[in-house]
Amino acid sequence: MAGRVLKFVLLALLSFVLVTGCVRSPLKSPDQAMRPMKAMPELVDDLDFATLADALEANIKQLRSQIKPGRESLLSFGPTTISKSDYLRALEFLLGVARMDSSGATFRKSLESFFQPYEVYGGEGWGEVFITSYFEPVLSASRERTEQHSQPLYAMPEEMKSTIHRTLASVLDQPELRLVSTLYDRARIDDDLVLQGRGLEIAWVDPIDAFFLQIQGSGVVQFNDGTQLNVGYAAQNGFPYVPIGRFLLDVIPKEKMSLQQIERYLRSSPESERRRLMNMNPSYVFFRPLETSGITYFGTEVVPGRTVATDKNLFPKGTLAFLEFEKPRFAKADSEEPAAWEKASRFVLDQDTGGAIRGPHRVDLFWGRGEEAKQAAGVMKNPGRLVYFVPRPDLLARLRENDPSLRQSANQLSSTIK
Repeated sequence: MAGRVLKFVLLALLSFVLVTGCVRSPLKSPDQAMRPMKAMPELVDDLDFATLADALEANIKQLRSQIKPGRESLLSFGPTTISKSDYLRALEFLLGVARMDSSGATFRKSLESFFQPYEVYGGEGWGEVFITSYFEPVLSASRERTEQHSQPLYAMPEEMKSTIHRTLASVLDQPELRLVSTLYDRARIDDDLVLQGRGLEIAWVDPIDAFFLQIQGSGVVQFNDGTQLNVGYAAQNGFPYVPIGRFLLDVIPKEKMSLQQIERYLRSSPESERRRLMNMNPSYVFFRPLETSGITYFGTEVVPGRTVATDKNLFPKGTLAFLEFEKPRFAKADSEEPAAWEKASRFVLDQDTGGAIRGPHRVDLFWGRGEEAKQAAGVMKNPGRLVYFVPRPDLLARLRENDPSLRQSANQLSSTIK
């Protein structure tokens, strides 16, 4: 994923399957979460560079809003800490470079000249991560209950709001604590209808669609008259998430486990079996209408192909990173399994987090919106590599002094590339 106000990215595809834990020794402290690399990776980006520049600009705006006079906070890159103010200056410098050269060549050269790459602790080795993906579904919906649209998407109940307000009043800098309230589990809400008749229904959708929307954390509901409504994570009932894929290994082999396969099984099963399986996951997500696409934990809109979710206790939010992985290629628009896997790499922004995204080896990549995004996100469960970029001390010193020669240096880089 989590507005997120903790967007419940939460749980992309790894949450459906049984994945073995990290085979290395567990981290003893967050300052071991990454380390400097000796050499910069090859910075090849498979996406349109303009999407990075725009995403970086939005990221900078949000980071700037989080800096409070007299309350400087730090970003931790393993053993290295940098103030948000300094990191903001570094990102602003990079944005200027990005706007100077739309090819991205000067941007890459500036990273090589002025930034230190840091590799994450990883799973089996440094830098090695396990990558899943999430997306925003577009769901058919009704404003009233129908035979097809029999499941409501609920807004947050009032009793949960009061608990959240009390919690936030005591710990203002940790909005993720909105998850502490335990209300009712899934069976009580969907089978016993304990929230029915309270005016909490935002829209009515297919029950299986509702189940998967809760896992993705945000999406779009499209009503019969063609109007659409963006919906995003508002709160969660406090029960732990239980991946239902673990109960399907007798009918879906682990290596074939995917969102598509789980959905196929649910839709082919009798209603009683569907209910039984979905109720095995007691966690329940409440939604709120949004004016935009889904909002990340960091506070920005999700950016297709650029936003990633990591463990917020280990990796700093609002930071620039680089992801290497394999992406699926499908033979047809309705294929459930990839025809091939292609090498891919791109700049990403660490803006999100999630309940299933825990540890120094987990990354969740936001793929986008709609069926094409669902097709790819549903099968992503691949190894990859994750690298962060940390501004060097000499760059920060020059930025603090507003050194005019920095722009000249960037211009010289651009000239040598051209």
